[in-house]
Amino acid sequence: MARHTGNGYYVQAPADSSWYGGADVGDLLIQARQAQEAKERKQRRIVGFIAFIVVVIFVAVIGLVSYRSIAKRNAAQNVTEDQAYSALQSVKLKPKFANDKGGILFSKAGYGKKTANAPTLEIYTDPMCPGCAVLHQQMDATLRALLDSGQINLEIHPVTFLDNMSTDHYSSRADNGVAYIASNDPDPNHLLDFITNIHSDDFQPEEAADYKPVNNRQLQEQAMAAGVPEDIASKAFGNEYEPWLSAAAQYTLRRPELKDIGGQFKGKLTTPVVVINGKMLDISGISDIGLTYKVAILQSIGLANEDIGVAGKQPAIGADGNPTFPKTQPSA
Repeated sequence: MARHTGNGYYVQAPADSSWYGGADVGDLLIQARQAQEAKERKQRRIVGFIAFIVVVIFVAVIGLVSYRSIAKRNAAQNVTEDQAYSALQSVKLKPKFANDKGGILFSKAGYGKKTANAPTLEIYTDPMCPGCAVLHQQMDATLRALLDSGQINLEIHPVTFLDNMSTDHYSSRADNGVAYIASNDPDPNHLLDFITNIHSDDFQPEEAADYKPVNNRQLQEQAMAAGVPEDIASKAFGNEYEPWLSAAAQYTLRRPELKDIGGQFKGKLTTPVVVINGKMLDISGISDIGLTYKVAILQSIGLANEDIGVAGKQPAIGADGNPTFPKTQPSA
């Protein structure tokens, strides 16, 4: 009789071949092989059909995701400045002291308050932006002294333009920390120190292919090093403010007054952006003539270097005056 083995069918003939109905043993072997081959063909067809269905489903899913991504991007590109502004206003969860343009204002008097007779500096900064790191490394100590002496008001605009340059939404997570700390830690110095820490050379990650993942615990450590209490730092790096950050970024991108006025990026928005009493500093221009951020900003607000941090020595342009920007050569 026939028995199945690991390699096929092995046929053992009993002494009385009439038990097979008179069939020859060789015929039985051929029939057994044919049956096995038919079974294997059926299995291959089933496996092939399943694989085909899987491929079809996979392609359909990829196509749907790509379609949605393209549709979302196209929809974002077609949004007007007014529509982006309205979308920002409609976000339900915003940082406690966020203004209508996506900024977080603070001064010597605390969050959401201005020091009288002091100019307001707006800084638009992305935590992955190398140029932003240069600005913070050159200016943060000076900004801190100007704030503590009541010589400026500071408005931070955390932007997430470089989120896709990391594999784990680094810009969004770090900026979520900015929003959360501003909403829950009453000391603005802690926020500024955190921003300084994440823009330092030994912490800010590289972009794109050189990016090495930064986990939330590493960001928490930078926040605590800045003085943020641990119970606040441990909750700061989620994504609850992502809708606000995204809407603020979309609105910021559409503001013509923030776009470069010269150089290779003329007409485009690049970070960092510095605005003084509502007027944008020409960063490309000051770079062309070799000025540091510190020199350019002090000249713009009308304050001598020796008067930094000196109470009672207010910048010449005051709260409403036009900045006396450095005269810059036309950018190439």
